[in-house]
Amino acid sequence: MKKKIVILGAGIGGLSVIKEITESGVSLDDLDITIVDEDFAHFLGFTLPWVMRGWRDQDSVPIRPRAEALTGLTTVTGSVSGIDPVAHTVALSDSTEIPFDALVIATGARNAVDQIRGLRAAVDGGAAVHYYSADAAADAHRALQNFTGGKLVFLITSTPYRCPVAPYEGALLAADLLDENGSRAATQIKVYTPEKQPMPSAGPYAGPELVALLNANGIDFFGERSVAHVDADNRVIEFQDGTTADFDLLVFVPPHEPAVTLDGPGWITVDPTTMQTEHPGIWAVGDSTSVTSPSGRPLPKAAIFAKNGAKAAAANVLNYLGKTDRSRALSGEGYCYIDTGAHMSAQGKGDFFALPHPAIHLTPPSAELHHAKHDEESSWRAIWEQTEPGAR
Repeated sequence: MKKKIVILGAGIGGLSVIKEITESGVSLDDLDITIVDEDFAHFLGFTLPWVMRGWRDQDSVPIRPRAEALTGLTTVTGSVSGIDPVAHTVALSDSTEIPFDALVIATGARNAVDQIRGLRAAVDGGAAVHYYSADAAADAHRALQNFTGGKLVFLITSTPYRCPVAPYEGALLAADLLDENGSRAATQIKVYTPEKQPMPSAGPYAGPELVALLNANGIDFFGERSVAHVDADNRVIEFQDGTTADFDLLVFVPPHEPAVTLDGPGWITVDPTTMQTEHPGIWAVGDSTSVTSPSGRPLPKAAIFAKNGAKAAAANVLNYLGKTDRSRALSGEGYCYIDTGAHMSAQGKGDFFALPHPAIHLTPPSAELHHAKHDEESSWRAIWEQTEPGAR
């Protein structure tokens, strides 16, 4: 009988697992591979700030794999309602049960706006926006386009969250947009976060360098501020330390939660080397997981680490099923681009597993790095939509 591999999630993590398995060189004739997703559309997270800035529209963001790119796989459209790690079955919301010999969970994280008291009311009242979905990013663009001056606040509501540089990138791009439409001089921009500094996973250097970049663009940074409540009527953020911040427009990073859980609520804990959960035959990769680096820092929820996790998980799944005698460890080598405005980007790159701590620095912004960021999206899109690189 064929061994059954089931992959939950057709985003970057899940598709990278498919890519690694199909390119592994092992015979897949005795494997039955099923991939499950709610709608088989995903996006690269760094495209959402482009929508907020107005460089892209929301309809250009989704990536939908063509049937030819998933040839030989069984595709199931559905929502996961539960996983039985003992019986080795996945339950869908329509009561379908899918058995597996090996399972990879790559369902990512979802926004949970209602976790912060008052935040939903601020959104509904037009006082707050975010850009952690394509539609929301389009709403944020309209709000910024209509903003004529005042107090613009970027708020990280909780950690961890996807794309660790996105809130700072958003502040820089908002400044760029407001400069373009003539409202920048009349606007104060401030960023508040519960983190002591940006990008703590990158070590002690990149965060202060990013704060300096914010300050150079007239953006104030406030760390160690954990939000307690948002007063939508008076447009005030109340922090847990008793301090407050007024705003005319609030742009926030929503609280996050895993889209699928395994052992109760919360992020899925995996072995930081193999990406295996505590259950034999079950791995998890990407934003749904919690991984701690050797220096005790959380691994960022970023696309590169979904891809790194997929490389490790795919190799270890094939080893577990007896298809190969090779295993693979998770790589800590990673990077992120930071759009700074005017079609320029900086980059932080290095070993997030380094000891005694990562020693990652930011590069100066350049047009070349911004083009490289675009190239990364077009190359990934070309794999799954089977278009020429550079096409959109």
